[in-house]
Amino acid sequence: MAQFDLFENPRSKTYPFLLDVQADLLRDLASRVVAPLAPVSKLRGKPLARLNPIVSIGGRDHAVLFQELAAIPTKALGASVGTLRGRRDELVAALDLLFTGV
Repeated sequence: MAQFDLFENPRSKTYPFLLDVQADLLRDLASRVVAPLAPVSKLRGKPLARLNPIVSIGGRDHAVLFQELAAIPTKALGASVGTLRGRRDELVAALDLLFTGV
């Protein structure tokens, strides 16, 4: 489990995936901070480009909903389905926008 790994969300069909955004330095904590992903087709309105990056999972576009951050127990994460580490700059920029407005 590492920062920007994607996980299935066994608790929600509305948000079928969770993105781990917590720093690897804090991997020994019992919880992880995650951002849910939702299919773009199910969202009301258009996602904000800088705040809600769009990623394709299984050929379907999903928006990362950084404004819905949550801490969940590490044990509650489903199976890992991949990573978004290659999009780190874009993901950190979205977090910066959320927390600093920049």
